[in-house]
Amino acid sequence: MSGEIEAAGALATAGVVGAAIEGREGGAPGEGDCPNCGTKIAGRFCSNCGQHAHPNRKLTGVITEFLHGLWNFDTKAWRTIPMLVARPGTLTRNYVYGKRARYLAPLTMFLFAIFLMFFAFSTINPPQNIRDNEVQVTQQDLAEARQELSQVQAELESARAHPDPDEPVGLEVSLAENAVRLAQAHVDRLERQLTQAQAREAERARAQAENPPVRISVDGANEPAATPSATPPVVPPATDGAAPPQPAAPDAPANENDQQIETWQDGLRALGASDDFVVFGGANEELNQRVKSKLQNPDLALYQIQDAASKFSFLLAPLSLPFIALLFLWKRGITLYDHMAYALYALAFAALLFSAAVLLGEISFIGWSAAWLLLALPVHMWFHLKGAYALGWWSATWRTILMLNFSYIVATTFTVLVIVLGLAG
Repeated sequence: MSGEIEAAGALATAGVVGAAIEGREGGAPGEGDCPNCGTKIAGRFCSNCGQHAHPNRKLTGVITEFLHGLWNFDTKAWRTIPMLVARPGTLTRNYVYGKRARYLAPLTMFLFAIFLMFFAFSTINPPQNIRDNEVQVTQQDLAEARQELSQVQAELESARAHPDPDEPVGLEVSLAENAVRLAQAHVDRLERQLTQAQAREAERARAQAENPPVRISVDGANEPAATPSATPPVVPPATDGAAPPQPAAPDAPANENDQQIETWQDGLRALGASDDFVVFGGANEELNQRVKSKLQNPDLALYQIQDAASKFSFLLAPLSLPFIALLFLWKRGITLYDHMAYALYALAFAALLFSAAVLLGEISFIGWSAAWLLLALPVHMWFHLKGAYALGWWSATWRTILMLNFSYIVATTFTVLVIVLGLAG
């Protein structure tokens, strides 16, 4: 639940940041002097300082300001999003060539869409069989988590006692405190999972004791199932020279996976413990050891990767910029600003599309069929390129094909970057 709350807070922050970037439309035209700077007002804003002509002093104004910061109800969002979905080329072209007052800026739209996407991903519930497998926590897992908590607590005490003079004041202690909070949360989660797993095991044992398995005898009467004996059954000798039948082992499980289920956490721990696993070659042994130590706590490592992905999502735009510029290298009258506006609007639409697919996928009768929405991405890309750069259908087609390949390269590069930044710190 804490992940959903954190994502919702990040979404609200994105809206407030976007509102700060965009500003807002004024109310009714005012008269007289500006209450802020004293300049004569002629319109909805002061021409000198930009303040509203009618400052709101009602208590409901606080709620209105918050809703405006989150959703921008009274201004541009409801004009920008439909244009981004239905007429992306017109939206980008209008904004690039000066028609900007009606629309959200590309950066604002990108920030809001990215945070909405991470909020949608935080609502995903894994399938029941995956949840059941992942709660198989052992005492060893809990002991390792407590040991890691002790280590980060020791690092925190060391940072407080002997701060690094080369670091900004308080930074090292703040990072160590954050690591302690994360490690403590991981220990608490493992303790809860272990308690729940033990309770379920006790419940299953009690139910089995109250309802022992039965077998049907030859005469139709039900008898308690015989407990497997340590003495192997007697096998009658073969009479026709054939090999005697081999009895089935009574204690063999029907499925070996029923006795030992390897989760993705186990796989990462084994990977981190392997001597052959090297992330950074050369003289970066310290970074390799840091990554390996993070993999010993897979849940914490996953959280840090997700955190890095949300913090560094802005890198998607500059990573895309060289590839977009390469497609229009010989086309005159187009600047890098045009490419950046296109990239931010395109990434915003992709984030909105992923958000819609994830949220619809959580509806029971839709499920995985919501993934078909992603087929709209290349179609949208074709119309976006065609409209934003005033291309013909063939020019837009071959550029769309190349852009899809470039998008794969950018997504792969970004994924590798956030994994490295999340694990290596």
